Amino acid sequence: MRSYDRSKPLIFIHVPKSAGTSVRQVFGRWFGTGLLDHYFDEQRNLWPPVLDLERLHTPSAPVTVYGHFNRLRGFGVEHDYPQVRQFVTLLRDPYEAAVSAYFYLRQNGHEWHDQSRIPRQSLHRFLLETPPNILNHFPRPVTCDNYREQIEYFFVDVGVMAHLSESMRRIALRLGMPFEESMLPHVNATPRTQAPELDLRDVYRDMHPLEHEVYDHVAARFQPAVVDADALPYGLIVPPFAPGFGHGSGTRPAIDR
Repeated sequence: MRSYDRSKPLIFIHVPKSAGTSVRQVFGRWFGTGLLDHYFDEQRNLWPPVLDLERLHTPSAPVTVYGHFNRLRGFGVEHDYPQVRQFVTLLRDPYEAAVSAYFYLRQNGHEWHDQSRIPRQSLHRFLLETPPNILNHFPRPVTCDNYREQIEYFFVDVGVMAHLSESMRRIALRLGMPFEESMLPHVNATPRTQAPELDLRDVYRDMHPLEHEVYDHVAARFQPAVVDADALPYGLIVPPFAPGFGHGSGTRPAIDR
């Protein structure tokens, strides 16, 4: 992945239902007034404003644009900030993100201008009929042939919600910022009032293989190494995470479950 260049603006891509509301509070502490929101106003049906980042950004007071970037709705990265080349994001298991989105839309969409976005069908039908909205937020269109290169070229770091604390530690390290777990609040969780009629996790994976392939690629960075302990030299300690992402302390970081 690319190194963070403080002389250039940064974008945090808030993929919906992937802890972005909680993480925004951490970024607010890091960037202060330099944290610039990019959200569609659903109630007034207003697009996010496109800001003059060259005027607003300086190395001594860097800015980060933070929010949703939806290519299909006309406010993707390539529409609003095609010049930006460094990004951070968090991903969530596509199935879990879809289930969470269903309940969020039904609970919060009653005041929105576009009522067609509120699901009226059951959760079961929603999962079968509604494609995931993860890759539409990426800097450029994602294919099975380019997602690895896109992650390496555009992203300073990509975390996963399943390992949120560890993801934020890595992001902080990459950005040269302080982080303690107490900085991370738990907000914007939507209660779930029903379950699918059947467990559709495997069906959903088969229906949307690219989203799962991208997520699995990123999530693999957070999995413990699988080794044959009997084949190791006596006394050798194997780090529990992929090379290049430790903290140099010799201790295993705590991970949110």
